[in-house]
Amino acid sequence: MSSKAFPLPTAKAHQWVVYLTARCNFSCDYCIQKGMIIPGEKRRPWGRYDELSGEAWVSSLNALPERPEHTLILTGGEPSLHRDFLYIATHLEGYKLDLTSNLSFDIDAFVDAMKSAGKTFFSSFHTYHPKFMAPEEFVRRARKLRDSGVIEQPVFSLLDLDAFPHFRDEEHDANIRSFYEAARGLGLDFQRNEFRGNHMGDAFTHEHKQQMGCTSGWVNFAPNGDIHNCQFHLEARKHSFGNITDIGRVKPIPSFGEFFACSDFGFCDPCHENSGRGAFMDGEGKVFRRNADDSRVYLRWMKVEDSLKVGRRFLDEGRPEEASQAFLVAIGKQQEEEGEASPEAWAELGLSLWATGEEKKALAATLQAIKLGKHDPDCLCAAVELGRRTGHQEEVQVDLLQFLPPERLQEIEKAVEAVFV
Repeated sequence: MSSKAFPLPTAKAHQWVVYLTARCNFSCDYCIQKGMIIPGEKRRPWGRYDELSGEAWVSSLNALPERPEHTLILTGGEPSLHRDFLYIATHLEGYKLDLTSNLSFDIDAFVDAMKSAGKTFFSSFHTYHPKFMAPEEFVRRARKLRDSGVIEQPVFSLLDLDAFPHFRDEEHDANIRSFYEAARGLGLDFQRNEFRGNHMGDAFTHEHKQQMGCTSGWVNFAPNGDIHNCQFHLEARKHSFGNITDIGRVKPIPSFGEFFACSDFGFCDPCHENSGRGAFMDGEGKVFRRNADDSRVYLRWMKVEDSLKVGRRFLDEGRPEEASQAFLVAIGKQQEEEGEASPEAWAELGLSLWATGEEKKALAATLQAIKLGKHDPDCLCAAVELGRRTGHQEEVQVDLLQFLPPERLQEIEKAVEAVFV
C-alpha cells in the first residue's frame, strides 16, 4: 500500500461481501438479485463473469493490511458453485467468515475440508427454497451442518412470503408446512425473513432513474474482483472503485454517512436500502429509507389468470382488500384485451368487496356478473341479500327478473331469508 491510505472502509457500519459467482443452481422468481422481480419469471443471472480463481481471491484478500470489523461474507449467486470454493473457505486468514448459501453443496466434503484445515466459520446463513429442495432434505443437511462444529453460529431461515401469494402456489405452501414439521421434529431452530422485493410502495422495476444523494455501508467484491459500494452498480458493472487484485490503485470508498450524488436511484438493490446499511437524501435534504411495502405492485405484470389466482388466495387467507385489488386488476386487463371481463371475475370481486364491508360496490359487481350470464345460486343469493342490506331490494328484483322467472326469484328470496334473516 506504500503511503496511500487504505481505500476500503472498515468502520462498524460497513459490511464486506465477496460475490464468488453470479451463478445459481436455483431460479426463484422472487429472487432480489435480479433487475425486475416478476411473478412467474425465473431469475435471470446478472451475466457471466471471468471469475477470479481461488488463488487470486485468497492471495488478494490475505494481502490486505486491514480487516473489516464485521464478518467477511462469502455469497453469490450460490458461492459453492465456484470451482475453488473449498480452497477459498479454508485458506483465508485473519477474517471472521460468514457463508450465505442455499445449502445445496456437499456438506460432508465441506466439513471434512474445514476440519482438515483447522478452520471454522463464525456464522452462516441458509434459507430454505421450497420449490427447489425437499423440506426433509434441507432439514437433514441443516442439522448435519449445525452439528458439525465447523460453523459457530449457523442460521437457518424461511423467506416470509405469506403476504405475497404472487410468488406462492400449493406446492410452495405444502413444502413450507412440511418444513415446519420436519424442523421442529429434529429440534432445528429457524427464523422467518422479511421479503425485500419492493420499497417506497413500488417494486424494484428498473423502469426509471432519478438523482439522489446516497450513502452506503457496503463494500461489494464482484466475481471478477471489481469493487463497488452498491449492488446495482456491481450487477450493472459500472462505477467500480478498482479491483481487489490491485488494491494500490483502488479509489477510496466514501465512509458511511457521507452522501454522494447518484443518478441511478430507482435501480437500487433491495438489500442496500432495507438492511439499515444505506440511506438516501432527496433534493430537500430529507434522509429516508424504505417507508412503504405494498405487495400489489406485482399485479401489474401478472397474466389475468394469475391475478385471479392471487385474488382467490388473498380471499382464502382472510385479506379481502388485497383480493379486491387483484380482481380489479384482472378485470381491467380482461376489458382491455377482450372488451369485457368474465362474469366469474365480477362475481369474485363482488364477494371480496362484500367481505371488506363495501356492500354497495359488492352489489354492483355481483349484478354485473349476473348480467353477463353468471346465474348460479350463490351469485343470485348474494345479489338478493346485498340488495336487502343496502336498501335496494326492489331495484335488485327488477334487475333479476330480466334473467329469471318470478317463481325462481321467489325461491331465491326464500332461501336467502332462511339463511340471513
